[in-house]
Amino acid sequence: PPRSTLFPYTTLFRSNIDWDFGSSPNVFSIAGRTVIGIGQKSGVYHVFDAKTGQIVWQRQTSVAQHNGGSMGLLWGSASDGHRIYVATWLGKPGALFGLDSATGEILWRTPNPADGCTTGGAATHGDACHLGHMAAVTATPGLVYEGSMDGKLRIYRADDGAILWQYDTVREFTGVNHVTGPGGAVAGHGGAVVAHGMVYVQSGYYKIGRAHV
Repeated sequence: PPRSTLFPYTTLFRSNIDWDFGSSPNVFSIAGRTVIGIGQKSGVYHVFDAKTGQIVWQRQTSVAQHNGGSMGLLWGSASDGHRIYVATWLGKPGALFGLDSATGEILWRTPNPADGCTTGGAATHGDACHLGHMAAVTATPGLVYEGSMDGKLRIYRADDGAILWQYDTVREFTGVNHVTGPGGAVAGHGGAVVAHGMVYVQSGYYKIGRAHV
């Protein structure tokens, strides 16, 4: 089959299921019981008893495909003690979920907006724009932060997943070293950092408008 124009290395997994755990775990409690939660590239979020390893609950958020778990939970999730927030990579399209931390019930699901690749800087590069989430999820009281492969960082309301704000990073930026370069897809391997009234995010994991290299 032809190699992927976006992720050439996914062809390496045609014969091997890449459903590993790429996320860091969450530690929280259910009725005084300490548990460990973690998302898997298979699309399942698992919760285990921290002392025994016994499965407490599991929630399927998407159906993984053969090409490296691209429909699943990729890098990281967030917890505020009441809800777990997870985001699917692609998932036709990728979506942000709010899960009940005690039961795993899906409280809300907000898809990557359908106009993500037709608005903002991504609009002129639709050939390399995708509606999915590679970045880890970040949460602060009442808010959830998630960046998209369409280059936009969005802030969601924790109660119901409504999108409250977004910022398009597909534009030219001049760095502190006075070098100018473009933003692109919001980075995988990490997520937004919120500190002292500021939000920091990495953009350009791949440049929208060309293949990943």
